[in-house]
Amino acid sequence: MRLMVCPRSDVPHFREAPVTHFVSLIDPDEAQTPIALPKTTREQLQLVFHDLDDVEMNISKFRRYDPPLPEHVERIVAFGKRMAPLSDWGLLAHCEAGISRSSAAAITLLVAAGYHPGQAFGLVRRVCPEMLPNRRILRLADDILGTGGLMHRMADNYRRKAFGRAGYEDPTNVLLAKELEQQNGLWKMIQRFLRVLGWKHHLAIGTGAAMRGVHLAERGRRANRGA
Repeated sequence: MRLMVCPRSDVPHFREAPVTHFVSLIDPDEAQTPIALPKTTREQLQLVFHDLDDVEMNISKFRRYDPPLPEHVERIVAFGKRMAPLSDWGLLAHCEAGISRSSAAAITLLVAAGYHPGQAFGLVRRVCPEMLPNRRILRLADDILGTGGLMHRMADNYRRKAFGRAGYEDPTNVLLAKELEQQNGLWKMIQRFLRVLGWKHHLAIGTGAAMRGVHLAERGRRANRGA
């Protein structure tokens, strides 16, 4: 078994490498740009989606992007299972930066081919020490392969420790915090506007149960005043 993970720009360097299985994960706007396959490629898989994880999908500025979908990961798993009976394969997985999508795909491929998730994670980290595996891809892969969320947890822990060692906050967490702050600011502005209109009771209501509680409390106050 030979394993290679790289950015798109490095693919030409593997032209003569012993690659039998080639996996290409590219952005939609790069889908028409040709990629020269390694000469010994026997099977290839190309998938087109942006590098979004579950955190980024909750951020409004990324909503126009195309995230990894279950059908994408199902195809990665199927490709890995086809590798399972082989002993001489050489896998090259690439994405734009060679850090997130490609490392997550490589972990998924190895697990689908029969490796334990911990072993697969270690093998990919060995060839790609700068990896930050896409957590959404691995969460979907956990669901498909029945690994009980193990790959997602490993990626999440690894990511947290990597940014901790680097001494700064995970950028996705920073973006999400800003998004929530903006949403909170917008809600507060709406509340102020509604107060001007006199819709005071509605501002305290978050659920149907809360609404019933407000109405019951108001009814009780009226009854007491009447008594």
